[in-house]
Amino acid sequence: MTTVIIFSILGGLLLLSIIFSSLAHKRQQALSLKKAKINQLGRSISDLQETLNTVLQVDSSYDLILILHQQVLTLIEKKLNLDPDNQLTQQLLEQQKLLNSQYRKKQRPVEVCRVMVSDEAINLANFQLLQATKLLNKFKLNKKISPAKFSELSNHIQRLKLDIEVESHIAQADRYLESKDIVMTQSHLKQARESLRAFPLDFPEKSQLIRTLSERIKNINKTNAVQISDNPPPETENTNSDESC
Repeated sequence: MTTVIIFSILGGLLLLSIIFSSLAHKRQQALSLKKAKINQLGRSISDLQETLNTVLQVDSSYDLILILHQQVLTLIEKKLNLDPDNQLTQQLLEQQKLLNSQYRKKQRPVEVCRVMVSDEAINLANFQLLQATKLLNKFKLNKKISPAKFSELSNHIQRLKLDIEVESHIAQADRYLESKDIVMTQSHLKQARESLRAFPLDFPEKSQLIRTLSERIKNINKTNAVQISDNPPPETENTNSDESC
C-alpha cells in the first residue's frame, strides 16, 4: 500500500511538472509573439514615417499627409497597447499628436521642394510615393476610404511624381548649362519633356510645358552650332609625301 501511495505521489508530481512546463512554454511563446509584433510595428512606423517625410517635402496640400499621419498614430497606439510601460513609445505618441495638430492647421516643419539633386533621389522619392499608393489601396480594400477618394489621391500622387521628375531634370539641366555641358543639359531637358509626354493624364499647362522645353532644346542646339562655327577646329597638317612607296 505504501508503494502505491509513493508512486501515486510521484506520478502526481510528474503530472504537475508537465503542466507547469507546458504553461511556461506557452507563456514564453506568447512573450516571443508579443515581442515580434512590437518589433514589426516599430518597423512599420519607421517605414511609414519615411514615406510621410517624402510627402511632406513634395506635396503642398494636406489631404494625403493627414491620412498617412493618422495611420502613423494608429500604429504607435497599437504598439503602446502591447507595451504600455514603454516611455519612449509614450513620448513618441505625444510628439506625433502635436505634429498632427500642426498638420490640421496646415503647418509643417519643412518647406515644399520637389527638386531632387540626382536621379537616385528621384527614384527614391518615387519609391516612397509608390508605398503611399499601396497603403491607400489597402485602405480602399478595407473600406477605410471610398474608391472615388482612392482614385483622386492616386491621380494626385501620379502628378506629384511627374512634378518631381520634370522639376528635378530641369534643375539638373540648368546646373549642367552653367558648366557649359551641352550634352547633359539637353539630356535632362529631353527627359523632362518625355516625362510630360508619357504622363497619361491631361492638365492645362501640360502642352505649354512641352513646347517650352522643346524651344529650350532647339535654342541650345542653335547656340551650340553658332559657337562651333565661330570656333572651328584647327586644320590638321598634311603629312602625306608626294613620293610613292
